[in-house]
Amino acid sequence: MKRFVVFLGVVAALLMVAVPASSAPVEKLRAFGTGDVTLVGDDGATIVNDAGEYGGVYVPGKAQSGELLADVTYSFTNAGGDVAGGAPRLSIPIDDPSTGPTLDAYAFIDVANCGGLTGGTTLVSTESVTCPVFYGDASYANWAAFAAAEPTFRIARGRDAFVIADQPGSYAVSNVVLT
Repeated sequence: MKRFVVFLGVVAALLMVAVPASSAPVEKLRAFGTGDVTLVGDDGATIVNDAGEYGGVYVPGKAQSGELLADVTYSFTNAGGDVAGGAPRLSIPIDDPSTGPTLDAYAFIDVANCGGLTGGTTLVSTESVTCPVFYGDASYANWAAFAAAEPTFRIARGRDAFVIADQPGSYAVSNVVLT
């Protein structure tokens, strides 16, 4: 019996050494749209649209689904591509719990309103104090102001935030954080 217990102890020790500690999986961007979307690395994309086309990226899984606005962070960097008509932008699904647990509308944060110009590098982020948020007919100075004005609003359950360009042009986005 003593040999059996020692054997089990050795097997358990070998298993602990042989099996690496698990880490959170890297979330992969997924492309969508009618334009030409090319993923670049784990966190970027080039989006090329002709007139009437759109393209973008998202991370499936709804990791921040149901979270209060003050508790989420989304961002991307406009990495030197075009800037036109609100593109590219973050589109964030919003739920007003007073209307039931559904998607009410999307909040938007775009490159141009964060001070970005075509060919420049601009951070678009819910953490930036210089990026205004547009929701319905209202606008807010930044995400913190939006969250403070609407303290019960949440990220809509079952919906993914995404980065989208829906104007003709060539857009380069990097450092995309949507989870």
